Amino acid sequence: MARAQDQLDEAITITRETASGLGDDLKARAEAAASGMEVHREKFFFQSLTGLPFAMKAHKAAKAISASADDATISVLEAVVKEIDDKADAPGTVLT
Repeated sequence: MARAQDQLDEAITITRETASGLGDDLKARAEAAASGMEVHREKFFFQSLTGLPFAMKAHKAAKAISASADDATISVLEAVVKEIDDKADAPGTVLT
């Protein structure tokens, strides 16, 4: 079950590494997305299978940023982070 955390950790690492080489606006957005993922990293949501689809989406988006960091790819990661924000703490989220 640690797979979701591993996927999310890798997405955070890829995003931060890529952000270091970007211009100010894209760098700030990528850093904010990485921070947004870190907020939820230790939650039970990512220690269960519930968080795996979101972690995989974040990982895929981070890899897209590393291949071609632009407004579109960062927007996709920002949308995934918003989904995680909305779901990880939502009432009624199944955590088993």
